Amino acid sequence: MRSTLIRTAIAGVAVLGLAGCGGGGDQLGSGNAGSSPAPSKVTSITVGSADFSESQLLAEIYGQALAAKGIDVKKKPNIGNRETYMAAIKDGSVDLVPEYTGAALAYFDKNSTETDPQKAYDALKKALPSGLEILEMSPAADEDTIVVTKATADKYNLKSIGDLKGKNLVAGGSSEFKVRTAGLKGMKEKYDVDFKDYKTLDAGGPLSIKALEDNTIQVTDLFTTQAVIKDKGWVQLEDPENILPPNNIVPLIRTDHKSDDVAKTLNAVDAKLTTDDLTALVKRMDVGKESADAVAKDWLSKNPLS
Repeated sequence: MRSTLIRTAIAGVAVLGLAGCGGGGDQLGSGNAGSSPAPSKVTSITVGSADFSESQLLAEIYGQALAAKGIDVKKKPNIGNRETYMAAIKDGSVDLVPEYTGAALAYFDKNSTETDPQKAYDALKKALPSGLEILEMSPAADEDTIVVTKATADKYNLKSIGDLKGKNLVAGGSSEFKVRTAGLKGMKEKYDVDFKDYKTLDAGGPLSIKALEDNTIQVTDLFTTQAVIKDKGWVQLEDPENILPPNNIVPLIRTDHKSDDVAKTLNAVDAKLTTDDLTALVKRMDVGKESADAVAKDWLSKNPLS
């Protein structure tokens, strides 16, 4: 993530979503990914996503790009939070999901403290269990960001996360934000920040946005590619203690589905993606109410892959 970044993760039962941190079991065994041989050819693949717009969009882009290469693509969007879709890729229910470097690293290595994007990517490659791999890292990133309204920032003179200490405010967001290091856990450990209450809503979605806007909550976790932050003039609090990790986009894939043609196609997609692209595309979904399928198709038509 985001960390973070990049905008809003949530927990359901389908497969697209959030840039946040967490811990998980290693159902594929310990050790580096890639010990299983990659196939020479893949004829079908199941693409999943987390439960937020950007993850759904990326899964659609990946799926449509692979389908254009003659691969039979099955889709499982909106699976849920990271713990849920990680279980799915480990047990083979899905073969490919869009991921975020720093957030995924925190999932596989809870002691990770990397704040440099390249180092986080390199560390993630080493932390993956056998049977899972990541492909090339995209320059596009979407990171978690702690957000308050301008009115709240002005009232309490808030510039940094540490400025929230002692303010007796209400935070809100996803259930994961409440317990992860890139959330209330890290805010307490690194900044000694406590909140009067916590409202479990969604991961950077409409519930959190509405609650922040009507002052039901004063603090939430959004994603840096969410246009709503700039559109509403909201304030992103600085994070000098780096509890929010770097979150470049990267495909997470089962080794048994990482053929050369699949890897080449997905790497070409990620090489063309930019953070500005993601911001504009996610706005089309969240504000313009366009489908992930239509937005992905349009982006691919304007960014042909070699």
